[in-house]
Amino acid sequence: MSLALHAFTATGVLVGMAALVAVLDGSARMAIIWLLVAQLIDGIDGPLARRLLPDEATTKFDGYVLDLVIDFVTCVLVPAAFLWQFRMVNHDRSGMIAVAALLMFSSLWFSRTDQQDADSWFHGFPAAWNMVVPTLWLLDSSPTVTMIVVGCLSILTMTNIQFAHPVRVVQWRIWNMSAISVWVFGVLLGTIWSPQVPAMVVALVIIGPVMVAVATVARSVQVTREIKLFR
Repeated sequence: MSLALHAFTATGVLVGMAALVAVLDGSARMAIIWLLVAQLIDGIDGPLARRLLPDEATTKFDGYVLDLVIDFVTCVLVPAAFLWQFRMVNHDRSGMIAVAALLMFSSLWFSRTDQQDADSWFHGFPAAWNMVVPTLWLLDSSPTVTMIVVGCLSILTMTNIQFAHPVRVVQWRIWNMSAISVWVFGVLLGTIWSPQVPAMVVALVIIGPVMVAVATVARSVQVTREIKLFR
């Protein structure tokens, strides 16, 4: 059972490769679809493992490391290639710096020993470029706006500002699950309708990340208050 679940997780890298091929072939819509499939696999493999595997189950494969390897491909490498291939950033020094920042800061985040706290809140922006980049593409953001967003989120990866793990965080579970569900659903519908995305779908694409931002701000306020109470 353990090996079967690891194999299921490993299919994520095949999906990531399919997304990369779509990017190289110039098919933005298919690349986003594959990234959403990878997101689905990533969202269900962990809960499956926790439900089906006993605590003492062991193999010579580390599921956590496997998940990180695949996530780096699907959440960082493919979106970085997407940014450049579809000219979401300028093809000059500024664009190269933006893509380099995305890659370097994301690499550092993936190597953090304090990625999550005991309540499964991520420390820093968790390099979820597989959702951010398609969202910017669907919103037809200008290269300047895209580079500003990439720069700000890259810096946030190195902070201790907390972002919810959409599946594992217990606090505000309904809100967090709704946020990622609305976001994924919005991106899926937007991709299907692109390039003529209806206003209602555009609203869904925007509402998802706004809900994530609201949870992040609320958590930051809560943490700040707790720190002040213990002083």
